[in-house]
Amino acid sequence: MGNNFSTSDFITDDLPQTEQRKFSHVQKVYLSSSGYNCIFQGERYGKLHILKTLQPDYATLAFYQKALQKEFNIGYQLEHPHICRTLGWENVEGIGQCIILEYVDGLTLKDLMDEGKLPKELAEKIIMELCEALQYLHKKQIVHRDLKPSNILITHNGNNVKLIDFGLSDCDDYDILKLPAGTRYYLAPEVLIPGSPLDSRSDIYSLGIILGEMASLLNDKNLASISRKCTQRSPEKRYTSTSEIIDNMKGRKSWTYSQGILALVITLIVLSTGIYFSQSKPQQFQPSYPVYGTTISIGRNCRDILMEERNNLRNKRGSKDSARITLRLKEALDKNFPKPEQRTSSAYLLQWEKIQEEIARLLTES
Repeated sequence: MGNNFSTSDFITDDLPQTEQRKFSHVQKVYLSSSGYNCIFQGERYGKLHILKTLQPDYATLAFYQKALQKEFNIGYQLEHPHICRTLGWENVEGIGQCIILEYVDGLTLKDLMDEGKLPKELAEKIIMELCEALQYLHKKQIVHRDLKPSNILITHNGNNVKLIDFGLSDCDDYDILKLPAGTRYYLAPEVLIPGSPLDSRSDIYSLGIILGEMASLLNDKNLASISRKCTQRSPEKRYTSTSEIIDNMKGRKSWTYSQGILALVITLIVLSTGIYFSQSKPQQFQPSYPVYGTTISIGRNCRDILMEERNNLRNKRGSKDSARITLRLKEALDKNFPKPEQRTSSAYLLQWEKIQEEIARLLTES
């Protein structure tokens, strides 16, 4: 697929900044500490808009100018109810070249999760609408590349999803900003491999990390299961599209014709031979904790402790006391392996090794 868009395809000349077109009440609302962007809010024609531009130190550098143009070009072609609209590309007096975006009145998914204001019905609505937005992007061969709760807005009016921030988004039409990028905790493992081809499955991995966080908050086993499949280390083992996730969320299973025939044959064999399956005890659900392309099979108690410590450090409610955190997790793991001989098994040792890796990452990132 090749659109070969450039900024000039959309805007021929900057419109003159007449008094009527000027933005009023312009104020800075966000300055990236790790990136190169600066966000302003301004009013025009009685409506609020978001103005996204480069920080002064980057504004004259050609690489970052092209990156901002690329973000505009990708965003301007998108028209979806669950994606923040890109409205224009203008040279705004006192700020410089800007992407003009719609103003979304709402909170981020991160805000809702941190405040514990995420009932199950709302969570399911958010997941469905986010999957629809990603499905739209992926059909256009666009990968978001920075999917995380802080880039998912939920409107105050209607609790509707608005996916934002296409600064790292990519498709085959561009040769700029191809290096590994994104927020490390949500990155698919293949993203960190130089030269590795990326596709929609890296977004599905990031989505899986988000679903895992939501599952932990809601104590939702089905959502945790979906998260595990999304975060498989091998992209081939993940969902191939968000439509599969939507089907799974709705409790539907998409069967191919051959799968249906196979199921019918097995059923007939069972009935004709008089084989009856005894009711076996359901397999106990064991949640997993998704991290950077692998899945750690640890007990819920250990996972909950990790999530609690992470949230405390993020919200500056806890301390980086490695001894205390290690002791809590060691005691929790021992409860899952109550017999002394169990604590010498490979399963116990592997889980403890993975937990120690998680502790190190937790203390390094926070």
